Amino acid sequence: MIQTAEVMSRERLDHYITEAAKAAGYEEGFGVAGCDLSLNRWWAAYSRQSTREQAQNDRLGEYLFANAKLTKQNGGIVPREYVIYDAESSEDLNRPGMIWLRKELIAGRRIAGIVIPFQGRLSADPLHQLAFERECAYYGVRVIYGDAPGGDDWASQTTRLIQAQANALRVKCNRDNALAGNIARVLAGKAPAHRAGYGYIYRTEKIIEARSGRARVLRAWWEIDELGPDGKPVYRSPAWVVIQIFIWIGDEGRTAYWVASKLNELGIRPHYRTSWAPKTVIKIAGRRCYTGKAEYNANGRVPNPEKPLGDLTLGIKRTLVRPKPDSEKVTFDVPALITEEQWVIANKNLRERGRGRGKQGRRIQALFRTRMLCPKCGKPMSVMKKNGSDQVYYYCRAHYCPWLKDPCTYNRFVPGAWDDEIWEEICAMLSDNAWVEQQLDAELSQSADLEKLIRMEQLKISQTELRVSKVQDGWEKGFYTPEEVQTKLAEHREAIARAESEIERLREQMANRGFSAIEAELIRQELKALRDQNLLESTFEERADLVAKLGIKILSSEDLKSRKISCRLNLAKVNDEKEQTGFAKVTFGGEGGTRTPTPFST
Repeated sequence: MIQTAEVMSRERLDHYITEAAKAAGYEEGFGVAGCDLSLNRWWAAYSRQSTREQAQNDRLGEYLFANAKLTKQNGGIVPREYVIYDAESSEDLNRPGMIWLRKELIAGRRIAGIVIPFQGRLSADPLHQLAFERECAYYGVRVIYGDAPGGDDWASQTTRLIQAQANALRVKCNRDNALAGNIARVLAGKAPAHRAGYGYIYRTEKIIEARSGRARVLRAWWEIDELGPDGKPVYRSPAWVVIQIFIWIGDEGRTAYWVASKLNELGIRPHYRTSWAPKTVIKIAGRRCYTGKAEYNANGRVPNPEKPLGDLTLGIKRTLVRPKPDSEKVTFDVPALITEEQWVIANKNLRERGRGRGKQGRRIQALFRTRMLCPKCGKPMSVMKKNGSDQVYYYCRAHYCPWLKDPCTYNRFVPGAWDDEIWEEICAMLSDNAWVEQQLDAELSQSADLEKLIRMEQLKISQTELRVSKVQDGWEKGFYTPEEVQTKLAEHREAIARAESEIERLREQMANRGFSAIEAELIRQELKALRDQNLLESTFEERADLVAKLGIKILSSEDLKSRKISCRLNLAKVNDEKEQTGFAKVTFGGEGGTRTPTPFST
C-alpha cells in the first residue's frame, strides 16, 4: 500500500478501504490482506486528491467505493498493498504512488489491471494520459475508468482524449477564476485570499448571507504577528525575526548562512520547516511586502531552458522565478516592518556578499569564487581542487555543460595562486587612507542625488494611489459610470507603473554606483581595523568579507598573462598614480610567464 505518511495515517486509509469493500459487497475481492504478491494476476486501485488540505475531507471514501465497484464488475482482486493513494497535483505523473505503480507494478508485470474512479484522478494533461495508457497496453495491463469507456477501439480512445481535454480546461478555468477573484479583492481594498507572508497573520471579517447561507467577506487584511503592549513585535516572534534579518544582513553586513545559523542557535523555528537554511533567509529578505507594499500576481515560475528536458510525463519543472508584466501585478497595503532603504541595502548586500561565500568558504577556500570571470564568455568561474593535492583552480563551468545553447569554448584553468597575488595588489591600493575617504565621499554624494530622485517618484505613487481611492469612492457613490471608472483606473495604474519602473531603474543605478551612508561607515571601520592588523596578515574570512563588500571582480586575458580588476570604488585613479612606481607588476604562473602590468578599471 503506497501513500504519503504525513498526509493520511495508515489506520484511516485502512478504514476507508474496509468500508468501501463492504459498501460494494466485495470484501473478498477489494483490499484483501495476505495475498501472494509474487503472482501477477492481481489488480491495482489508484486514487488521487490534489492537495494535502483535501486529504482531510472524506472524498477519498467515494473514490475507493467506485474502485471497489469497478473491481467487482471486472472480476479482479485488489490486494491491500495495491491500493494506491496520492495527494498531489494532476499536472503531471510525478507522484510517489504513480511512480511506484508505473515502475514496479506495470513495468514489472506484477498486475493484470488497474481501476481508476474518474479519468481526472489520473491526470489533467492528455499527453500524460496517452503515455500512461500506451505503457499499460505494452505490458498487457487493462485500464478501467469509472466515467469513461476503457476499450482500445478508436471511439473509446477518442472519447477519453476529449474528456482529458475537458479536464484540462476545468483545471485552467478554476485557476483563472481564483486569480481573477483575488485581483478583484485587491482592487476593492482587501487582501487576496492566500497565505500571508512570514511575520504577518491573515485576518478576515465575514457575514453569513441570509438568502444563500454563504459567507461574504467584508474585510480582509494582514496583521503583524505578535505585537506587544508597546506596539512593537514581541521578542522571538516572526515579525521580530523579520526585522532582525534585515538588521543583520543590511546594517551589520552578515551573510544568509550566518543569519540561518544564528536563528537555529537561538532555537527559533521557521514556519513549515524544522530549521533555518540560507535559502529561507534569502527568500524572506527578497519580499517587498515588509516595506508596507505587498504584491499579488507579481512573479511566476517558468522552466529552465538550459536544463535537459527529461521525462515529459514527470512534468516540466518550473524552477526559475520570473517577474510578470507590470500590467498583471496588483499591490495592497500592509503594516510596514522595515523601510524601503533597509530593503534595498539588505538585498544589495546579499547580491554582493553572498557571491563566492558558500558556507563561509569552508569547502574549498577560494577568495574569488564566482568573482573570477571567464575571459571568453564573461560568466563567473567555478572552483575545483586537484585530486590528491591542495592545488585549487578556477574553471568555466559553461564549458562542461553541453546542454547549453551556447556552451563556452574556454578550457583553460586559472591557478588558485592568483588569490594571494591579487590580494597583495588590493592591499597596496587600500593602504592610502586619504584616497579611500575621497572615493567614499564621492560615491555618497552620487547616492544622495539618486535617493532624492527615488523619494520624488515615491511621492508620485502616493499621490496617484490617493486619486485611485477617490475614483473608487466616486464609483461607490454613483458619481462615475463603470466605463469612466475603468478609464481613470487604467490611467492611474499606468502612472504608478511608470513611477515604479523609474524607481527600479534608479535603485539599480544606485546599487551599481556606490554605497549608502551605513555601508560607507562600516567599510571605514573595517578598513581601519584591518589596517591596524596589517591587511596582508588578515584571515581568509576577513579577506572574503572585504572583497565582497568592495564588489571585486577579476577578468583575465585568454592567455593568462594579464588580468583586470574591477571594483565598486574607482580604481582607475590609483592605478594611474601607482603604476609609475611599479605597483601592480606581478609574475604570472605557468610556462612562459612574463612580467606584465595589471590594468585596473571601474
